[in-house]
Amino acid sequence: MSLQATPPVDASVDVSLRVPRGETGDLESGVAAVLGRIDGVAAVTVQQVTSVRPTFTDIRVSADATVRVAVPAETDPRTAVAERLADGFGITAVDDIAVDSR
Repeated sequence: MSLQATPPVDASVDVSLRVPRGETGDLESGVAAVLGRIDGVAAVTVQQVTSVRPTFTDIRVSADATVRVAVPAETDPRTAVAERLADGFGITAVDDIAVDSR
């Protein structure tokens, strides 16, 4: 059995998602909570909320954020971040990904 390293990468993203109504805190903390629940996401910083559309059951939000995500070593980091985030519950779109190339 081989172990595959999953080094974390920092990425700036433009993301669209659904924030549940009734969450405590402000809208930015709701965005951070939704992103933070995604498997492999270690840290989230929300720079700004760029659009808001309330609906009956949730709030549709677009935001600019920085995330730290564990990605498999042999994959393209940008693609891996996009796939990881897109698979998260409540995420509707992931755009404009810029990976910090440290």
